[in-house]
Amino acid sequence: MIFLKSYFVNTTAETNLIQITSDVNFALRDSNCKEGLVTLVIPGPGAGLAVFEPIPELLDELKVAFEIYAGEGTEGVDKRKEKVAVAPRVQAAMLGRTLSLPVKNGKLLLEPYEEVFLIDFEKKPRRREFYVQVISEAAAEEGKGAPQRKR
Repeated sequence: MIFLKSYFVNTTAETNLIQITSDVNFALRDSNCKEGLVTLVIPGPGAGLAVFEPIPELLDELKVAFEIYAGEGTEGVDKRKEKVAVAPRVQAAMLGRTLSLPVKNGKLLLEPYEEVFLIDFEKKPRRREFYVQVISEAAAEEGKGAPQRKR
């Protein structure tokens, strides 16, 4: 079974570290998945995904670390011939725009103190979309066991 759901978050004009674990858990609940894989995807450039502890000092230091990446103040031209900032794309490329997490007993396999974050590097506010895809085996019908193999 494949289940796909899209979500939106609003960002500001600075680096945003947005906790999205609850959105992922809602999609997991809606999919009725017990065992499988959750994949998160950000379709646009300038944002990435990561898993870490939401310790305030860690979040502050991550923002500082992201500012070290190359490309700050540099602009490029995209396929639509529009000027785009290079730094957010470099930062997002270092993280990746997809993240896959296993599911066991209907729950993400994360430590209890870990959270899933969407990190938006763009320097302008926007409405950012991301997708949660859940892949699992279809549940056997109620009262029936797994199909038997003939020998």
